[in-house]
Order: sequence, then structure tokens, then C-alpha cells
Amino acid sequence: MAERVSRQHQHSEALNTVEIVIDGTDNRIRLISGYRKKLLDSVKNALDFTDEMVARIPAAIEVRSQRFVSDPYVNAFFTNVDDLQTVFNTSSELRDFLGDHEQGKLPRCCCLLCMKKTEKSVFGMELSGDILKKDVQQTAVSFSDHRIYSPAPSETAARKGLKECLLGGLITHALENIMLDKVTNYQLQSDRQMLHARLRHLQYKARNAREAFGPSTDLASEIEATRVEISAIEDRLIGFPPPTPQASLAHINKLLQQPERYIQFSNSTLTLDKMGVRIDDHRSQPSNRIGLTEVVIGEEQPRVVTLAEFPVQEFTSQKENQAHINFS
Repeated sequence: MAERVSRQHQHSEALNTVEIVIDGTDNRIRLISGYRKKLLDSVKNALDFTDEMVARIPAAIEVRSQRFVSDPYVNAFFTNVDDLQTVFNTSSELRDFLGDHEQGKLPRCCCLLCMKKTEKSVFGMELSGDILKKDVQQTAVSFSDHRIYSPAPSETAARKGLKECLLGGLITHALENIMLDKVTNYQLQSDRQMLHARLRHLQYKARNAREAFGPSTDLASEIEATRVEISAIEDRLIGFPPPTPQASLAHINKLLQQPERYIQFSNSTLTLDKMGVRIDDHRSQPSNRIGLTEVVIGEEQPRVVTLAEFPVQEFTSQKENQAHINFS
């Protein structure tokens, strides 16, 4: 019974997602007979993919000022406590989300925290046994450009919001492909019309020249070159069909059947000291070992992502105190 209810829920979710995909790409697809059935398998594949990707993100870390020293993730992801507070206090998406909830009604919040990871070579000190070595080449790892997405009252809700974000990214990418093909088709059609006009003009000149002076080698060469250009454009047009609803549906199916070509997740581990310097496995000095999840969307640079849970009161009170200080 439970299994049947689950299948029904998944089928209903897929049908609703079909409509969301069409709303975000090309409404004309609804003119195609049986469009839901023609999109359903691809949409289910994309939903399964986003479920799998979201499941690969580890449990949420707890972010709060008091954990900066003790928590290896908080210590690695933020430069200091002020940096931590600034990230959460200045997030417009988090501010809008909390604005929709009454003060005190939401004790905790969970969100997706995205960061850029940077590694650079530096020279520092290293303890080797009882000897302190200076000017040792090291790799410093830092995290910057923090972004907060999909804030929600719980980790479960945040994961659902992340799934919707990933699906939204696929829809946006499909729309971009549809629009790019539409523009390319229009440009190729215009170029072909221009070349056909040139060909007619050259053929007209060649007829007149032949009647007056005999065949023109130069005109014959221009005519042949123009025909070659037209043939090349017609070959390209095969890959950029007219912007019909059927073409849009084919674009969407192609993308949703292979979402891994647009969104890629990878997991890795990193060992750092308290100063953010990478520690090799063979070194015995104090260090923190953290697991990282990186995501690449389209042509964008990789971003480290983690779910972050935090007490709402800590950051709202920080903003209130700051506002009071500024006012006074």
C-alpha cells in the first residue's frame, strides 16, 4: 500500500514538473498532442538525478559564532567570527526569508551555503619533530564569495529547496539552448537569403557578359564560391531547425535525459590546520580533516556547497544591535 502511494506521489510530482518545465521554456509545447507523455520519462530522469545529487550532500553543519574554534568546518569556511556574521547578516535571500516569518516563531534555519575555494602557495613555518623550520613552502586554502540559497525551517525543507534550484538550473539551461538555436537559425536564414540574392545578381551579370563578351571566368568563380557558401549554410541549418514547438520539446528531452552533462557533483577530503594550511597525511601536527562537496553547473567555476543550520536569533540579534549602534 505504501509503495503504491509512493509511486502515485512520484508520478504526480513528475506531471507537475512537466508543466513547470514548459512554463519555463516554451508554452507552445502544449499544442503538441500527448506532450505530457512525450516529456514524462525525461522529467522523471531529471528528478531522479536531482534526488541523487541532493542526497550526496552530507548532513548540515551547525554554524554559530561559538563554534568557530571548535568546529573544523566553521573554522575552515570562515576567516573569523566577523566574517561569519557578515555572510549571514548581509544575505538578501536570508533576510527576505526571515522577513516572512514572525520574530521568535522560527528558532532555527537551514540553508545551502556556496563558496569559492582558492589554493595558493605561501611560505610559513613548520614543526618537524623538535625543529621549527622557516620559509617552508605551503598551500593555503581559503573560502570566499559565500552565497546563501534555499533557506528553510529545516534541513529536509532545505534539501527540497535545493532540488528545486537544481531543476530550475536545468530549465534555465534548456531555455538558453532554445533561444540560442532560435537566434542562430534566424541568422543562418538571413545569411542564406543574402547569398541567394547575391547568386541571382551574379548569374544576371554572367548572362549579360556572356551575350556581350563571352563567358567570364571571374564571374563563374564567384558564382561557384557563392554556391559553396549556400551549401555550407544549408548544412548548418540541419543542426539548427526552425524554432517550432517540436524543436523545443526535442531540446528539453535531450537535456533532461543527460542532466549530468550540465550539473556535476564531486566529493573529496581536505586536511587543514587552524590557519587554513593544507596538511599532508604523513605530517603529525594538529589538523582538521573535512569532507567537501563541489558542484559545477554549466560553464561556471566549481563551488563548494554545504548545508548549514544555525540559530536564527544569533544573526537577527546581531543585525538589531548593529542597527542600534548606527542609530545612536
